[in-house]
Amino acid sequence: MARWLLLPLILLVALVGLLAYVGSERVIQFELLASAPTGGQFISVQAAIVICAGIVLGIILLWSLLTWMWRLPNRMKKGMGRRRSEIGLDAVEQALLAVESGDGAGALKKAKKASELLNRPALTALISAKAAEMRGAHDDAHSHYTSLKDNPDTEAAGLRGLARLSETRGDHAASIEMATAAFAGSKSPSWAFDLLYNSQTALADWEGALDTLATAEKRKLLDKDEIRRRRAVLLAANANALDAKGRAVEALDQAKRAADLSPGFAPGVALAARLLSKDGQIKKAAQIIEKAWGRSPHPALSIAYRDVWQGETAKTVAKKINQLIKSNSGHRESKILAAEQAIAADDGVTALSALDGLLRDEDPSARLCALAAQAEKMLGNTVDAHTWQNRAVSAPIEADWSDLDPDGAAFNYTDADWQRLALSYGKSGTLIHPRYEAYKRRRAVGSVKEAVQSIDTPPNADDPGIDAKGTEKQDLADRLQNLLEGDPKA
Repeated sequence: MARWLLLPLILLVALVGLLAYVGSERVIQFELLASAPTGGQFISVQAAIVICAGIVLGIILLWSLLTWMWRLPNRMKKGMGRRRSEIGLDAVEQALLAVESGDGAGALKKAKKASELLNRPALTALISAKAAEMRGAHDDAHSHYTSLKDNPDTEAAGLRGLARLSETRGDHAASIEMATAAFAGSKSPSWAFDLLYNSQTALADWEGALDTLATAEKRKLLDKDEIRRRRAVLLAANANALDAKGRAVEALDQAKRAADLSPGFAPGVALAARLLSKDGQIKKAAQIIEKAWGRSPHPALSIAYRDVWQGETAKTVAKKINQLIKSNSGHRESKILAAEQAIAADDGVTALSALDGLLRDEDPSARLCALAAQAEKMLGNTVDAHTWQNRAVSAPIEADWSDLDPDGAAFNYTDADWQRLALSYGKSGTLIHPRYEAYKRRRAVGSVKEAVQSIDTPPNADDPGIDAKGTEKQDLADRLQNLLEGDPKA
């Protein structure tokens, strides 16, 4: 409209300027009839200018009025649309708040209202999908996410929603398909890696997960330490699977790589040591365990170390284990291993000395109580031994000790266990304990198995056993006397 009024307005301004220039004396003569004897009618120049300006101003006003009337219906329509948009945006806001607060039904209701009011199919489809997903209406959510996937502008959002929905429903194959499509691009988002990696490990596709991890490393989606831990778990899991299939050479290679990558990962180290021993590489098996013990001791490693040297003499084995203890002497497991060695040598005093700090500084576990009971029994302190046996029954269980299967190898993990390890140890370095969580049987501690089992047997009516209260003072007195006299059994 401004373009069309520009020329009349310029003309109006020119006429006003001309009016100021002309003044009040000049006139214009109009000859009504050229032969009229009376001559013509005269009008002043000022009047003529004012008349022209009035005509121009009238044209402007008339044009403005006509234009305003012409555009009035459209303006009314836009006003109603703006009001409709405001109501629709309010519905979107309320739907998002309902999603955040966990009100799936309310979110779905507001999302439907927003869909009716707004011409924003992508926005309303996304909110509707999230609301349906929260409510558990997976079919509706799948439909909305599919509509987003089919639109090039919203394809990534649709793929993510479908992949997450498939993972939630346990359809890992579909989740892999969607996440792979999103992960294929050079600038793939981190969520695509997470969903793809999680689904591959859930299906025990260790090699596929290794390939995905390699791509994530190239794109620097994870830091180096996490990449190293995740790869170590995947290699160990794959080695375990290959060994079960009889592919010993490949299994050994994968296990060694896992142990080299993360010496503190006890399951991988124990597996590598076992496969190396089976392959006759005794020294390499021992070196892997020694390296791991210096980094992060675990009871399964000490047992695996004994197994490595099982063909040697008792003296040689004891010497090797003592060297292992010295490599990390301040660690709790090294002190316990020293106590176990002393008990094996029938040296109760040294065993109690090794355990002394642990028994005083912490709430003794069943494992510590059992070792203390056997050491006291060796010294002839039956009351103390019985006391420690009783404490072993109700003492807390060590999670690491539960990793030792009494009927098989340590870390006897299933695919589900390896999958959890790929997440827990891979992300934070946390070792899981499936046997501990499932309350499964654990291996007996040292050679105290019979002593621990004896307390589970009800006392015979004719032989009620030791009266701890009645003999405690005498037992302690005898022990003190033996110590004063220098009796080595004290």
